[in-house]
Amino acid sequence: MKAFYRTVIAVSFSLAILFLIAGTATTGYVSPGPPATDTGLKQVPYDITGDFTTFSGITYDSASGEFSAENSGEDYTVTQYDRLFTIVQDDSCSPLFFAIDDKHGKHFFSYESEGDTRSYRSGIIRSDDIFSTRMISSSGGVVTVRTALAVRNGVEIPCYRKPIPDLIGTWTTAQNSVYEIDSQEGNVFSGKITAHGKTTSTPFAGYIEKIAEDGTIELVMLCEKGNFILGNIDQNTHNITISYALYVNGKISSLPLTGDGTEWAETNRTLTGEYTAVLNGDGITEDTLTHFRLLTVSDEKAGQYNLTSASDENKIIGAVQRENSFIEYSPETGLIRGFVKGNQKYDFRGRHDLAEVSVYNLRQKERIRGTPD
Repeated sequence: MKAFYRTVIAVSFSLAILFLIAGTATTGYVSPGPPATDTGLKQVPYDITGDFTTFSGITYDSASGEFSAENSGEDYTVTQYDRLFTIVQDDSCSPLFFAIDDKHGKHFFSYESEGDTRSYRSGIIRSDDIFSTRMISSSGGVVTVRTALAVRNGVEIPCYRKPIPDLIGTWTTAQNSVYEIDSQEGNVFSGKITAHGKTTSTPFAGYIEKIAEDGTIELVMLCEKGNFILGNIDQNTHNITISYALYVNGKISSLPLTGDGTEWAETNRTLTGEYTAVLNGDGITEDTLTHFRLLTVSDEKAGQYNLTSASDENKIIGAVQRENSFIEYSPETGLIRGFVKGNQKYDFRGRHDLAEVSVYNLRQKERIRGTPD
């Protein structure tokens, strides 16, 4: 199966539920009302609240090395609150929590790390009636990948298909590490990584996250050791660029800070919390933030910045990504993704027990006159 269904269906429904700006809640959840100030956060373009069924997808696990297409026919119940939402699979009583983290309001994710298990879920909302889901996990030396396309019940299954690029072959990083992809079905692939100067290889698997308008192929990968890797492939040069890697020991590597999209991290000094909203099993809670953090760009590790707080010892390590987006991580917060717009920074977090959005004000270095009490 070398093709993956991609849709061009676009149905323009108005959002039924708004919490971040309008502060409205859905049945079963209680909101205390609108925030004190308008955060200016762009509302998401789609509302996927309702019942869905998967109709296509790929499953792979490294223990057997086999691919299958048996994960169709799964029932999803989705409840969306602007940029936070839950998915309940089949008859499960435990919802999965997600945050919509990109500035376009279409990409969502959650990340969980416990013991030797790493799990990352993501997807793209394509319309009010269709979204894709992807999951990759590593546990006990076994990597599992699952992808699917979910369609709203009662909506005709799309018949439009777009070919998926063939990734089988050898891809080289700028540091001369080699990613050899030797098997692929649809948007799921597997292979081995050989670091520059090493004679041994590490098995890995992954999926195609999306194909950008400029033809760049964005990948999400996990190796059997548990290292979480984000990369971009250039088919013309057969190069792979590793934009972000979170290693199982907590270390992080990322691309150097370059380009216009990095200016916010290089020219700002502090973040002051303004607003937060949390979705968990008890519903939605909204509040003003009192967090104050210092932002420092690392000289030792290009491509990274640090966030530190006077109120706790927790240090968050961030990495600037494309289009003013970023990824941050600390053992206490887990994985945070988001973007910067103007002088505001938007943080999104999803994990097994909650989804969260927080808004911070950035203050430039030249405006600093000491720190708050």
